[in-house]
Amino acid sequence: MDATQWDERYRASAGGVWATEPPAAVREIVAELTPGAAIDVATGDGRTAIWLAARGWDVTAVDFSSAGLALAAARPGADSVTWAHADVREWEPAASVDLVVSCYLHLRDSAAAVARIAEWVAPGGTLVVIGHDVDNIAAGGHGPSDPAILYTPELLRGALGDRFHLVRCAQVVRESDDAELRGGHASAAVDTLLHAVRVR
Repeated sequence: MDATQWDERYRASAGGVWATEPPAAVREIVAELTPGAAIDVATGDGRTAIWLAARGWDVTAVDFSSAGLALAAARPGADSVTWAHADVREWEPAASVDLVVSCYLHLRDSAAAVARIAEWVAPGGTLVVIGHDVDNIAAGGHGPSDPAILYTPELLRGALGDRFHLVRCAQVVRESDDAELRGGHASAAVDTLLHAVRVR
């Protein structure tokens, strides 16, 4: 979807589209890190950015949806985040950071986008990417149904080259956060998770 479609989706929502916190796998990884500077890529309604800021991170959050950022700005804790209305395929940070997080960014050029945001990670810093895996379609999990924009571990590994040490790059199964969208019935969802550290 483009920015206009995301604006419409956020405006139709009641205070947010999904959960109030980042995915559990992201929380587990970040909990082990020392807070520093972070970028939340495709922040949407700001749940990951605000969660990071509450744990001591100096966060810049980027999204191309003005409606999503409006929801983010209305959340408690939003004033501790620097919000940037921009497309991550064009935006550049002022400096590299200790942590780059991307949750559910799906584009036609996803591999190129991941390679691009990986450049924002400082040596010794951490990259965390999570998104819907292509196998999520067969599993019946909520999310995009176009396999061309979905992730696989191979796609994410290939986006990094030899600049990163891969801590983990694999499918993960979670209970979907979209129970309300499915009439109260949660379903298993298949994601791809990437956790990597940039070589010093």
